[in-house]
Formats: sequence, structure tokens, C-alpha cells
Amino acid sequence: MSQDSPASAQSAQETSRRRLVWLSSIVLALVALLLLAWFLLSHPTGAAPAPKPTPSPTASVLTQPTLLFQVEELNKPFTIGNALTSVGGPKDLANDVTIPSNVIVDAGTAGEMPFGKTVVVPDGNASANALSDVTGIRVDSTLMMDPLGFSALVDAVGGVTTDVDVEVVDIKPDGTTVPVLPAGKGQILQGPKALAYASYLAPGEPESARMARFDRVFRLVLAQLPSDQTKMEEIITSLGSSSHSTLPTPALATYLVRLHDAVVADKAVYRNLPVVPAGLAYPEQSRVNILASTAMARKLFPDALRVPGPNSKVRVLVQNGVGSPSPMQYARTLLVDGGYSYVNGGAAAEFGQKKSRILVPNSSTTAMGWGADIAKTLLLPKGDVQAATHGQTVADVIVVLGEDFAVDVTPTSE
Repeated sequence: MSQDSPASAQSAQETSRRRLVWLSSIVLALVALLLLAWFLLSHPTGAAPAPKPTPSPTASVLTQPTLLFQVEELNKPFTIGNALTSVGGPKDLANDVTIPSNVIVDAGTAGEMPFGKTVVVPDGNASANALSDVTGIRVDSTLMMDPLGFSALVDAVGGVTTDVDVEVVDIKPDGTTVPVLPAGKGQILQGPKALAYASYLAPGEPESARMARFDRVFRLVLAQLPSDQTKMEEIITSLGSSSHSTLPTPALATYLVRLHDAVVADKAVYRNLPVVPAGLAYPEQSRVNILASTAMARKLFPDALRVPGPNSKVRVLVQNGVGSPSPMQYARTLLVDGGYSYVNGGAAAEFGQKKSRILVPNSSTTAMGWGADIAKTLLLPKGDVQAATHGQTVADVIVVLGEDFAVDVTPTSE
């Protein structure tokens, strides 16, 4: 066996050394390139990128988010059921307040109309805004379903079991009746029959009878919704175009899961919106009982009350201290055109009042500023503005119209 000479060994060592130096140079070059790339990516040249917009607040960041749930009537521009709901709040209770479809509300520039008819107003937020104006409760989002959507929702939870208090019939145009659902206890109702029962109003019955049926079915549906977020999203998606919400599907699913969990845990409060007869002008309708609804709002929705500011108009409750109805309509026109929320406060404690009063909650600069601007809007003297001695709760500002409110005066532009 031959052995390598010392010269051969030295040559091999020199070759290995050069190879090692060559490999080391390549590694160092690659490291340098990587560092350069990192520096360029971390310190881009040119104009700085535009800041990302801050997402708008959603129901998840509100301490007591609210949602108005409505179901439209079949082939009619009206609603058969309305419920203002909330979750959370200081007592961590859910609320379900049923709203009569025949209660008269003010739909801004569209004028006064039954609440169930506000769905025809071109403004998609008309129902929410009208309800918020009259109650003082912030309405954060809406969920509207057509009859097919509500029927599909009932089917999605497996139907509901309830007592049917009245025979449900379909009244044809010629007056004949077709039985739809017999009266009886413990009936299992799938979508179409649950819809028929929830929307039924027998001849001669008050609207409160239909409200009770709708709310009964609505509560049962809430109790049978899934607690799982993914399954809730699947149900919402399955309703397709028969359901429309101002919340994106994930946020709506989160809200409905919270509402369901509160109902199942018996941590939900159920109420009807307090109303009174609307009077001769609307013999078959009602109006919101302002005092009672305000007390209810402060008790059940303390963290969802409206606060005047850039995103919420000042609510002005107007009372008639004159006697004739014309001042109210004129005052409404002026206030709505002036950017205020008008609330019909009905008749004042007494008629024949010579001087109008604009009552603001306190003597702060902000409150007195409201009063001065409202006086200007109503063409009344600034002297009519007064600070309430004991505060007020039914509205941001209360206006009692007197005989100095001239309904035949046309505002002049300045």
C-alpha cells in the first residue's frame, strides 16, 4: 500500500482551506443579502403608507347593545311583529319589548304613521330612528325578515310547541273562511303554521292579542336557537334574501347567541311598550305613553339611552297649551326641518296658555344653547327658554306651546 507524500498532504490541506474560505464567503454574502432585504422591507422609501381607519363601533363594544327584530306581513307593506331586544347592561339581563304595529310614531320627513308602516319609508333606518326618537332608547341594529324567512327560522329550530288560544282561519275576499289551525293546547307548529298563529288577529280583537301571539312564538324560537356560534351563523346564512340585518353575519350570530343564552338561563325581561289610545284623529291606533315608556327605558335600558351629540339629535317633546291642533303640526315641521327629533307630547295640563315655555334640563351652557336654538327654530322669543328647577327625564327639551306661537308666520331666511 502506498502512502501519500508530505507534499501531497500539504496540497490537500490547501485545497480544503480554499474550499472552506469559498463556502464561508458565500454564507456571509447570503447573510448580508438577507439583512439588506430585511432593512428595506422594514424601512420603505417614499411616502408613508396611509393609516388604517379605525373600525366603527359594533354591538360587541357596547355595554348594552340593542337590536330591533321585525317580521313583515305577507304581500303587504306592514309588519306583523316587532320586538326591541337588548343584551348585557348593568344587570346583565336581556330585554324583549314588543312594539305594537299600530302605534303612531313620527318618521321624520315622512310624517306620522303606524309603526308597522315605517318599513315602506325609503330610509332603511326609518323604523329604528322612529322608535328611538319616541322612546329615547338607542337602537343599534335591526333584523328584518319576510314571512318566508320567519317561517324558515322556525323550521330551522325544529318547530315550536305552544298552546293555540284561538282558531286561526284565513278570511277570503268574499268573506268565506278557510280553517288554518285549530285551537288547542300543546300543539307542535312548524314554520308556516307558526307564522299563521304569530300573525293572526281575529275580527274585533285588539292589536295586543296579536302582539301576545307573536311574542309567544318569538320567545320559543329564541329558546331553541343554538348556543354554538358556527351553527347560529349557518342558520342566518340559510335564510338568504328573506332576512336582512344591519349587522354582519358573525356579529349578528354573536348577538343572537347572547340573547338565546339569557332566555334559557331565565335572565330575560319581557314587556310591551306602554301605549294609550291615539284619540279621534286615529281611532284604531295608539300612541306611546311617554311617561311610562320613559320610566321603562331608564329601568331596563340604562346603558342604551340616547345622549345628544354629534351622532344623536336632541329630542324635543312638544305639548299643546293652546287647544287647537294646528300648532302641533306646524311646530313639528319647523323642528324636523331644523334637525331635531320631534316627540308628540299631546295636550298640556291646561289650554289657553298665553306664553310658550321651552324647558331645558338645567342652566348649563349646552342646555341653554339648545333652548336658544329651538326658540329661534320655532320663531319664539329667547325669553321663553327656562331651566327646569328639578330636571326632567321625558325628553332632552320640553316645549309647551302658548298663544305666542304664531302658526301663520312663514319663516324668513337670514
